[in-house]
Amino acid sequence: MLTCLALIALLAPDTDWAQWRGPNRDGLSPDTGLLKQWPAGGPALAWKATGLGESFSSVSIAGSRLFTLGDVGGSSSLIALNAADGKQLWTLKFGESGGKRNPGTRSTPSTDGTLVFAIGQGGELVCAEAETGKLRWQKSLEKDFGGQRPTWWWSESTLLDGDPVVCTPGGSKGTVLVIREAVKAGG
Repeated sequence: MLTCLALIALLAPDTDWAQWRGPNRDGLSPDTGLLKQWPAGGPALAWKATGLGESFSSVSIAGSRLFTLGDVGGSSSLIALNAADGKQLWTLKFGESGGKRNPGTRSTPSTDGTLVFAIGQGGELVCAEAETGKLRWQKSLEKDFGGQRPTWWWSESTLLDGDPVVCTPGGSKGTVLVIREAVKAGG
């Protein structure tokens, strides 16, 4: 159950949290007017989301959508939720489910509001349309870039820095991967 989504949606209504650790990847919210102290008993629960699978992933937020990853039905899945009510909008199954120890996805999706980028624990790098979940392209950090699967499997989150998408396959064909014009080139 992912009840933290409701809390995040309430705390940061004016600023997208479009990648791991927020807008500047520093874990600091630029929003103002936040509570200095929790009310007795905590804030009111806005909504709950269930059926998101096993996960160590966090969430990213862009506009009215929340994105996360989870092992659902034996597959690593990218999931979009409505920020207003927590209802699932779409699910994209794209990779193998978690390792033998500590199953579950490990990274946080990144989004520019139009596209969503994610890395599955098996090293699958995907780009999907934020609106529909339609797969735009998919690469393998192992097969395409010679990456070596870490003992804990892949757990990094893609970095969006303007147009480029950045991640680290750590392999013989590329230690650092920068995909420029990811939208126009199709991957």
